[in-house]
Amino acid sequence: MASLTPDELRWAASVGIAPDRARWLASCPKFTRWDYEKKSAADRNLWKNGAFWFLRLQYQGRNICERLSTDLTEARRLKHVRLSQIKAL
Repeated sequence: MASLTPDELRWAASVGIAPDRARWLASCPKFTRWDYEKKSAADRNLWKNGAFWFLRLQYQGRNICERLSTDLTEARRLKHVRLSQIKAL
C-alpha cells in the first residue's frame, strides 16, 4: 500500500475516509475506471427498477417513462416498437 503524508491522512479523516481505505485508494492506478454499469447500444434508454424494465427517454421536450417487461429480450423488442411509434408522431 502507498504511504501517505500526515496532511493527506488528516484530509482523508476530514472527509470521512479511514486511514486504511485512504492508503488503498492511493495505491490504485491513477486513471482507474469502473465500467460495471456500461450499457450496450441495445440497452440504451432501458432502465431496470425491481423486476421490470422501463423505457426512459426525452423526446421533443417530453419525458417518457413506460413499463415494458420483466424479460430483457422482450423489453428490447418492445422498446424498438415503441420508439418507431414515437418517431412516427
